[in-house]
Amino acid sequence: MALIEMDDPDGPEFASYRSYHEFAQRVRHQRRYVWDDHVKAFIDTVLATLKDRDVTLKKGTILYRAQQGIDYISFRKNDFEEPSGYNAARMKPRPNRSTEGRANAVGVSVLYLGTTEQNVISEIRPWVGAEVSVAQFKLKRKLRALDLSRGHGKSSMGMLLDHFVNGTPLTPEQRETAVWIEIDNAFSRPVTKTDDAADYVPTQILAEVFRNAGYDAIGYKSQFGEKGLNIVLFNPDDADVVNCAPYQVTALEVSFKEIGNRWYRAKRPTKSAVRPKKKTKRPSSSKTS
Repeated sequence: MALIEMDDPDGPEFASYRSYHEFAQRVRHQRRYVWDDHVKAFIDTVLATLKDRDVTLKKGTILYRAQQGIDYISFRKNDFEEPSGYNAARMKPRPNRSTEGRANAVGVSVLYLGTTEQNVISEIRPWVGAEVSVAQFKLKRKLRALDLSRGHGKSSMGMLLDHFVNGTPLTPEQRETAVWIEIDNAFSRPVTKTDDAADYVPTQILAEVFRNAGYDAIGYKSQFGEKGLNIVLFNPDDADVVNCAPYQVTALEVSFKEIGNRWYRAKRPTKSAVRPKKKTKRPSSSKTS
């Protein structure tokens, strides 16, 4: 087995464009809580290459959160039920009882928000006709956030093409760009109920690393909507619910792309095309005297 070079935080320099992939494989399937030297070197190199990703979320900034379902309020005067968004307590995560997510382990409460109503509604994967509660949250203080969204939607394949085809070595800057694209894509990848909990481990570790480095929040692009940005607050008490409204989903837009080569079924020859060869009779030999 070939030795894998370690990342160099003193450089700082990633050993490979696949450094995030190697890190993810190690923490998923080898050591999750007690890190080996390779994982430690990767984490330190990530922290050493943050490079101008600091952003400030201003006090009073309005962000959004959506949840499936709404309430109905009954009025005695006319016996009419009015649709209403969930109450404030329902729109915030329950302390110490959070489910698994990209940026948190089970029982670790963080607050998942978004910058637009469209992206937070889309993130919960509703169906047409679904009723959804959407709350506005106001930040209670200025927050230091880490922007992971640079390079969102890009692939490192174009940059790596010359490397693969001609064997041209990648520069440290190219390797760094490729690794950070992978980090952003890992956080942006939509969460589904069928996901393996181990798939969350790499991003959960990075989220805790960023929190430990002094960040109050992280931001990463949503896969739903070009302008939407997901915001994770490490402390749910850094934002208060100011209102909540009931919504109904009226339409869904599906975008898609072909990600592999199309296969074709081999055309079978028809019966008429396959004709048995005619047997030819050999002339009988006659004896001559």
